[in-house]
Parts: sequence; structure tokens; C-alpha cells
Amino acid sequence: MRRSMVMALALLAGCANKGEAEVDGVLLPQADGLVDAPDGATMAVNTETIDAAPIPKGAGVVRLAIAREVPWDRVGALIARVKAAGRTPFLLAGHAHKVKGFQLEDDKARGVSRIINVISYIDGKACVQPPGSIEAICVQSPDGLYIDPAFLREQVRLQVTTYDVKTVEVEVASGLPWVDVVRTIDAVRTCCDETKVAVRLKRSPGS
Repeated sequence: MRRSMVMALALLAGCANKGEAEVDGVLLPQADGLVDAPDGATMAVNTETIDAAPIPKGAGVVRLAIAREVPWDRVGALIARVKAAGRTPFLLAGHAHKVKGFQLEDDKARGVSRIINVISYIDGKACVQPPGSIEAICVQSPDGLYIDPAFLREQVRLQVTTYDVKTVEVEVASGLPWVDVVRTIDAVRTCCDETKVAVRLKRSPGS
């Protein structure tokens, strides 16, 4: 009996270690197209602390662990504050339990004129507009509460394949939760298996 209890506790401990990534109690958005995070000071903020949290001093890179529910406009304002302080902001996201780095934009997307447009809204709707078109194909999660990355990824893949365009410009609503900003960009960036799709923002707060 005692041995069974020990084994059960060990399994529970293992499960706890395999949860979703968090930093100082802040649960990070999950994504697939991530990179290794550089060394630096770390700021963990939520909706209550993000506006007044002090910028770490002395560190060139500030790693930003931002709670999922924080609106995009406030995320942008924090990025701007970090830059104004002479630091380099670096966003964090999770891949399962691992803390990784998340990039808002890809350098190779700059200056490209022929693009696919993606717009995400706060009602769980995301629209994909082919290059040169005035019409868009929209997808929406069943309950309208979140961006569904699987639906969005499928539609972006269709347009990338049809038009042979590998650059996507993403526009997100100012009040969109940070988790849905990450879902939108990550769905676009990871849409197409071996085909590498580059992302840029139509409006990039703090840039």
C-alpha cells in the first residue's frame, strides 16, 4: 500500500512538471513556431501589474512574460516602454511546459509588396484575404470566445498554396487578448509544413 502511494505521488509530481509553461505565476500563451530565449532580465506581468511594472535596470535584454488575458494595446505599450528605457524587449511563450521565445515579426517580411492579409477580431473571428482581393474568407471558433488556430492555419495554407505567396501581413484588434495575438501569428507562421511563411504586423505597437 505504501509503495502504491509513493508511486502515485511520483506520478503526480511528474504531471505537475509537464504542465503549461509559466513564469512567476504568469501562465504563458502556447505556440509551436518558437525560438530559444536569450539570457536577460525577466518581467512577469498581468492585467493588474503591466502598466506600472518597473523596467529592470542594467540588462540589455528584457524577457517579457505576459499573461494571456492582457489586451494587445497594453502589450504594445509595454514593448514601447522597454524600448524607451534603452532595453531590448523579447517576448516569451510556452511550448508545453517549456519557456521559449516568441517573435512578433520576421525580418524577411519587410518590404514585400505581394502579401496575404489576415485580420483577427475579439469575437473569435479571423479573416484571410488573398493578394489583391477585396474579399476575404473568415473563420470563427464555435463559441466566439477565442481564435481557433487550426481553422485559421487551414485557410492560410489554402491561400499560400493557391497564390504561391509566402508573406502574410497580420492585423489584430487593439483589445484582442495577448493569447489570441500569439495564436493568430503562430497559426500563420506554422501553416504550411515545409513552406516557410514570414509574418509582419500591419500595426506594430512599440516598434
